[in-house]
Amino acid sequence: MSATPHSPVPTDLQAPLPMTLPRLGEYKRLGEPIVMVTAYDYPSAQVAQAAGVDIVLVGDSGAMTVLGYPSTIPVSTEEMLMLTAAVRRGLQTPLLIGDLPFGSYEGSDVQAIATAQRFVKEAGCDAVKLERGGSSVARARAIVESGIPVMGHVGLTPQTATALGGYRAQGRTAEQATAVARDALALQEAGCFSIVFEAIPAAVTEALMAHLRIPVIGIGAGPATDGQVLVFHDLLGIYDGHAPRFAKRFADVKAQMVAGVAAYASEVRSRAFPTAEHTYSIDDDELARFKAELA
Repeated sequence: MSATPHSPVPTDLQAPLPMTLPRLGEYKRLGEPIVMVTAYDYPSAQVAQAAGVDIVLVGDSGAMTVLGYPSTIPVSTEEMLMLTAAVRRGLQTPLLIGDLPFGSYEGSDVQAIATAQRFVKEAGCDAVKLERGGSSVARARAIVESGIPVMGHVGLTPQTATALGGYRAQGRTAEQATAVARDALALQEAGCFSIVFEAIPAAVTEALMAHLRIPVIGIGAGPATDGQVLVFHDLLGIYDGHAPRFAKRFADVKAQMVAGVAAYASEVRSRAFPTAEHTYSIDDDELARFKAELA
């Protein structure tokens, strides 16, 4: 590694150990499921930390869930760096991965390395992620050789969803499944430490697992993968946009947020809030002097 690790050494021996690449490999060898979530700011990072997840990805899905863009395409490197740096400040033990946004790495190996270095130096990432096989394999290899770990991503790749025919499952024909396999194996050979499988038939995933030495994280790719990832706002029910069929909702946080703000608004309008317990006091003598000054 050419970059200084950002995970602190725990002083409490009972505290969870920082996640590392060798530990991820050990999880795969032992068949220990890997838990990965996305996060996009300091509070969501604190939630991920407290929940004990293994990996946090600052995904370019934050373009839609946090920044309000219609897709992942418009988000800039500067915006992703801002979100990633905020997440870094809320994490201690999970491995932090930054998603390289569309247009920030495809042009050349030099561009890819420079962008990846910014995510490590400016945002404190432990690794970066990029999408697709094809030319991205060369970019992944170049970044790995520069000393920065890389996670690959095959199947449904949102940055190129238009070329794939939209946000739809990939690998549902023999030809498509072969293409997914070719990309995954090429990324493995390029030195990626892990790969995300997105929206791939479970049977295809299961057939491929025997050919992959590195951890595979699934999202809509069935139970045979080494771990799972979901978008923070999908699993907690915060995001109102389209939810893919693979996104299970484990809570309904937005409804609670709306209810809380509505209750606040109601109490303000009825003058039930604030009460004396929410205000500050002043000594009677000081108040009398103040009123005399006003007069």
